Amino acid sequence: MSEEREDLLSGKAWRDWCDRLKAAGERILEADFPSDERTRVEGFRALTRLLAYATRLEIEAGDPLHPEFVRYEEPHTQWGGPNPDNTYLRAVIDPRETYRIRANVRGVHQVIFCQHEGDMHFEQYGVYHERHLDDFEVEPDGTLEFQVGPTEQAGNWIPSHSEARLFTIRIYLSDWEAHASPAFHIERVSGAVDLPPPLAAGDLARGLDRAASWVEASIPYWNQYSWGAFRAGTVNLASPARSAPGGADNIVYGSCFWDLADDEALLLTCEVPRAKYWGFTTHTLTWLESGDFGRRQTSLSGDQVHIDPDQRVRIAVSMQDPGVPNWIDTEGRSQGLLAYRWVWAESKPTPEAEVVKVSEIRSFVPESHPRVTRDERLERLRRRTAALRSRYL
Repeated sequence: MSEEREDLLSGKAWRDWCDRLKAAGERILEADFPSDERTRVEGFRALTRLLAYATRLEIEAGDPLHPEFVRYEEPHTQWGGPNPDNTYLRAVIDPRETYRIRANVRGVHQVIFCQHEGDMHFEQYGVYHERHLDDFEVEPDGTLEFQVGPTEQAGNWIPSHSEARLFTIRIYLSDWEAHASPAFHIERVSGAVDLPPPLAAGDLARGLDRAASWVEASIPYWNQYSWGAFRAGTVNLASPARSAPGGADNIVYGSCFWDLADDEALLLTCEVPRAKYWGFTTHTLTWLESGDFGRRQTSLSGDQVHIDPDQRVRIAVSMQDPGVPNWIDTEGRSQGLLAYRWVWAESKPTPEAEVVKVSEIRSFVPESHPRVTRDERLERLRRRTAALRSRYL
């Protein structure tokens, strides 16, 4: 009997796993984490979200011989600053094997396909062989099929990278009500293809260990990452967009940390970028989540924003609703991060940022800039929630 099998069958692997999760929760209480009630509450919730994702990937879908796509960065499994305009999928792969991936992409805005070494909180930054929809032949009915593997194939093919452990997909929905978010399917086509065997004790023990390690690394990493950047930068000032380690090749990210009183708004004015996709999103400090983005307007895409006649976009970030269409809701947070993403961009404008009183915001926008009433806001949020639920349910 292997040591891992013995540990699982004796209960030791389970007890060790529970002890590690307990320690991860205790880590949130240490001095380098904020101690206010809201951050702590959201921290323990974040722990459950990280655990839900990690156990699903590492235990339920961790076999590269029988892969499946796991959807992550949903409203209830956030980590690492997700973009609400993306549906995220990933599957565990073995780069020595060959896989077939299929979907019907009719109505899809755009997709990025990548292979990843791993995750940032393990200092695994490798991103390999990025592709998007325009790189493939798609059937007239919308069917897309391609292979990923070490040996070149006829038709649509992506070479596998020897360091890759994950195949990831970002589906872009700039218009939540119009753009499609299809189901992608993956299957191994190399070697003997058979039914998955019953879960073995050793495999479960290893899956528990990987899931616990993933949670343990995530908890301190995003706290240090977000607050380190906040303290190193200048608040209420937008930075130029740039590529990020561990990110896709065709995405550049800009950031603006805010620090606002409850009667203030951060007004960002920006030229419309020449990009296939662009958008603005808030991220929380410490946990680097994107807020309750299905029920609050914590993000806006290029298809959701109002553009003024001078071809400039004006975004108002504030706790109070300023009655303008491009309000991004901080959910009552006095500090946080506004990120902007320009994807497949020909131009990369840097927004101008200034702090203004919410009550005076009309003085800083064109006279033709629309007003949004309370009832209109609620209707926008109702449609937003319905569109997001349609995507995930």
